[in-house]
Amino acid sequence: MGPKLTRDEYESRVMELHASGAAMPTETQEAAIRRAELDLLIDYKLGTELSQQRRDALWREQVGLDRHLPWRVLVGFLRNPSHPSDGIAKAQVRAFSKVLTPGELCALFELSGEELEKFLA
Repeated sequence: MGPKLTRDEYESRVMELHASGAAMPTETQEAAIRRAELDLLIDYKLGTELSQQRRDALWREQVGLDRHLPWRVLVGFLRNPSHPSDGIAKAQVRAFSKVLTPGELCALFELSGEELEKFLA
């Protein structure tokens, strides 16, 4: 999907993003920062040429996940106290699978094909 940011470029841009933001951001500013973080992650893991339409679709999925985050944390803790974040990770992979191909999911989340299958099962 085109050229990718290097790890150093990615980390530097994330740091710049946070350094340039308000000390106490509003909800709107916080959402803009989180969206920019997602775009930088996409540039780093998938490349800079992922279409704006697909980026927007990933952002909509992320916003939907965020709405239910407290509930997912609670359920994750109750289901698997030793690994409560497993449910959150599974939900994110499943949500993003509506937009990304299996290969893109593996690249974004650094998963093997077998690991991806477990998340999608």
